[in-house]
Amino acid sequence: MSVLRKRSRPREDVEHHIRHELAAILPILRIEQCAIELQAFDPATGTAVLLIKGGCAECDCSPATFIQGIETQLKLKVSELRAVLATEESTG
Repeated sequence: MSVLRKRSRPREDVEHHIRHELAAILPILRIEQCAIELQAFDPATGTAVLLIKGGCAECDCSPATFIQGIETQLKLKVSELRAVLATEESTG
């Protein structure tokens, strides 16, 4: 019996897929003054680093508040993804 191994996609394809899924997730958050960008992806560990810019002017919520949900959704859509780390843009 042979074991079929899933062929890994090139890094560029995975990064494109992550960016596509982020574009789909962002409107769901309904935080108009914000952007979430893929800063880096490490295929060896399956870790994506996201840069979070902005936030909600009307409340204390920021996309960082929702990072666990964002990570869950990305993992469901991008099979190569194992972890998501977030960094916030410094304003200063």
